[in-house]
Amino acid sequence: MMAENNAISIARHIEENGFSLIDNVLSQDKVDEICEQVRDSFSTSSQSVRHRDGEVYAVRNVLELFPQARDLWQTDRIKQILGEILGPDYGLVRGLFFDKPPDQTWALPWHKDLLIAVKEETVTSELIEQGLYSRPRMRIGVPHTEPPLDVLQSMLTLRFHLDDMTPDNGPLEVLPGSHHTGKKMKMETFDPLQLHCHAGDVLAMSPLLVHCSGSSTPETTHHRRILHLEFAARKAMPGNVQWWEFYPSDTQ
Repeated sequence: MMAENNAISIARHIEENGFSLIDNVLSQDKVDEICEQVRDSFSTSSQSVRHRDGEVYAVRNVLELFPQARDLWQTDRIKQILGEILGPDYGLVRGLFFDKPPDQTWALPWHKDLLIAVKEETVTSELIEQGLYSRPRMRIGVPHTEPPLDVLQSMLTLRFHLDDMTPDNGPLEVLPGSHHTGKKMKMETFDPLQLHCHAGDVLAMSPLLVHCSGSSTPETTHHRRILHLEFAARKAMPGNVQWWEFYPSDTQ
């Protein structure tokens, strides 16, 4: 019963604020194991892997390159949270990887995550003309489109932190409550909050939450590795558009 109440409280926090930090999801041993697997999986020869001076800092198509990510979230605690927020028919639809290696840091401005990965042929000209979906654009061989608002409202992102996120390694900043503005970037009425967490923690967030991150400080020696997994409440989308990938929950 305590776990259920925890899932409910997390769901309420996400509904109100657009995010929630979930602590101690992965043990340190599991984090170390994943870091080793990631190093072996992300070859710098792949087009999906972005790197500089031999340091990988971003990876697309993670569910293909690192199949272990498809099951990373399969814990009773995480499944209970996903079920509470998305319902029983949810599935995993995309995976990304980020790092801010020492001496190879980067930053992102304030934004919302409005694009999803789809099968291009299912986004018809009629749907584009109706304004339901944007014309698909290719990102490393995968078509991405901006879907209707209700699709984004029924999604949840889980960011599995493989390193501590501190003030020194370019932490995420969010505007709590900004997901309530839909696709619009309304920032002036919200106060920014810088997030910190430990390796093994998971950040659950709405793709409609306004967020950004700055560069690491010059003197830091720490990475900021994250496995970013996106979930959708259901396989069906308006106009019969199909996800590029959809790995259903084991409740289906």
